[in-house]
Amino acid sequence: MYEPKSASWTDKRVSKDESPDGAAGALRVLLAEDTQISADVLMAMTRHLSVQMDHATNGVEAIAMIKTAENAAKPYSMLLLDVNMPILDGVETAKRLRAQGYDAEYLPIIAVTAATDLDEVRTYRAAGMQAYLEKPVALDDLRATLRAWGHRTRNTPQRKRSAALEALKLRFDDRTLGLLRQIDGALDRSDIDEALIMELRNLLHQLAGTAGSFGQPRLGEVARNQEAALLAAFFAGEDVKPVLENAKSALKAEL
Repeated sequence: MYEPKSASWTDKRVSKDESPDGAAGALRVLLAEDTQISADVLMAMTRHLSVQMDHATNGVEAIAMIKTAENAAKPYSMLLLDVNMPILDGVETAKRLRAQGYDAEYLPIIAVTAATDLDEVRTYRAAGMQAYLEKPVALDDLRATLRAWGHRTRNTPQRKRSAALEALKLRFDDRTLGLLRQIDGALDRSDIDEALIMELRNLLHQLAGTAGSFGQPRLGEVARNQEAALLAAFFAGEDVKPVLENAKSALKAEL
């Protein structure tokens, strides 16, 4: 039996009604993920597995969608929850849902995160999450997690999956080159204001969270380090141009 690259903290598995042909039927998964291309990758995976999944861009939106689905008598059967989101992060989202009565049997919550050391995993568990999927999420890990909580899956043709992922890869490449162009534009300016710094920080954050899904984990690590360096310089009141010059060189070295 395939063992996913994730952790589960409960022996209880939720029994779900499944359609006779083995598809996911009425089961619905909600993904809360702020980075669109990361969401697109996971959406492509669930389409490949014939599982219906909706997308929320932050924790506040996810909570609202869960309530709306419940009121419409079409509740979600699982929440895949990105831990690091703006507005309301994954840990606080899970805490609020559990406090509002959405228990683990009604709504299993699976953390989706690159942060999987023991202390962080304990934090997810304490917030009311049942397991985690490590970023970048592998198709087999997603399939195993869905099945563990009663979601039956089936594959779509490989050629369709390959075409979808190739299109996403092209978008990823375009966004990476776009980030470099925006860094060049910032370096040409006499003054880099806070809004531009935060925009560049967000782009680096998105690159850090998605590069591993396209087979470039080193690029993701570089982007994460450069994001941290940019924020450190900004909050220290230092000139960010040397940081951006370094980011440009470091990113180009990985392309």
